[in-house]
Amino acid sequence: MSAFEQAVLSDLESRGWTVGKPRQAREGLMYRANDGAGSTDAQTVLVKDSIAVITFHRPADIPAGWRSGRDAADGSATAFITARDLRIDAPAPAIRPPSPARPEREPLDPACIAEIRAAWDAKSIPRDDHPQFTKRGGWVHPSGLREYPAGHRHAGDLLAPMFRPVSGASRGIELCGAQQLLRDTSRSPDKYIVAGSKAAGAFVPLPLHESFFRPGAALGDDWLPAGARIVVTEGVRTGQAVRSAAAGWSQPGGRETVVLAALAANNLPAVARWLKSSGMSATHEVVFAADNDGPKSQFVGIRKAVEAAELCGGKVALVDGDKPGFDVYDVLATRKHDLRAGQSAVRELIDGARDPSQIRADRAEAFEPQQRQGTDRGNESIRATGVER
Repeated sequence: MSAFEQAVLSDLESRGWTVGKPRQAREGLMYRANDGAGSTDAQTVLVKDSIAVITFHRPADIPAGWRSGRDAADGSATAFITARDLRIDAPAPAIRPPSPARPEREPLDPACIAEIRAAWDAKSIPRDDHPQFTKRGGWVHPSGLREYPAGHRHAGDLLAPMFRPVSGASRGIELCGAQQLLRDTSRSPDKYIVAGSKAAGAFVPLPLHESFFRPGAALGDDWLPAGARIVVTEGVRTGQAVRSAAAGWSQPGGRETVVLAALAANNLPAVARWLKSSGMSATHEVVFAADNDGPKSQFVGIRKAVEAAELCGGKVALVDGDKPGFDVYDVLATRKHDLRAGQSAVRELIDGARDPSQIRADRAEAFEPQQRQGTDRGNESIRATGVER
């Protein structure tokens, strides 16, 4: 063990961190760690020749003496410390051959894609009263979701296929994974990202079309007609709530509204960049339906929605008030005894979307500098569910 590695581990352990055994990573030694704020390991520590980097996988304060780094590829916050910071003379780095260039995005997992396609092609259509559609007394339209078929190990759970852009400049999309929503909604969590899925920059388009699964698939005019509005949500059920209230069929004579469910707050900016580069945000109104996250989550739902809206010229629909985490589905579910009233409230929320500058003014507490330290819960729905069910 080098003097620098020993100093890094001693520094963290002196703060009450628990550090596991190392494994060799491409760039150095990788440790799993727990800062003591929870029962599970939620940090990884990469130790190189003269720099160590912490990647945070849940909200946490940056240790004193460490400096905030760039966000990781999945949006997780990082912090770093150098040998000089720890007053250690680092050895001269070994000369290594140049590493091969990383691909611009992760390659697809063929086994994962094949399993999702097989489940989808079984054409098992869920009942309108599936527990995921009626959670907490609300009701959302299925929006094209299907069930894992009878005989499958996940029979009865919902399948929400995920797609990602083929390129930044086109509307082309490709199947890249799926989210599984459990029939047993008493479980926590009650949704999982299917193992092998590539969730970075991915989304679930609602309504789902069969054409999305064909070669050369794209979000064409049949899905996004002229004059339609695009609403981007975090969760799939939130997106279904928007469709239930604001789709053209739900309000005769009203405006067609389609949804991209981005699966996590930290995916919102990536979706926004694609909407801009593909030209969709120039021809269609874009609204980001933000989760009303509070200080415990560093207001991540609000911050990421505003960031995304600023990237593509969109607006933000946000439930103000003292209800942390409140989202569009909650607006619907709190009026469970009057579905029409709930849908009307959702339409009013989306129609009343504000410019991001107005959200910054109305919710200034979410953008105070201290709220931007540490990490956020923007990837929790992806990270917590990235295991095979």
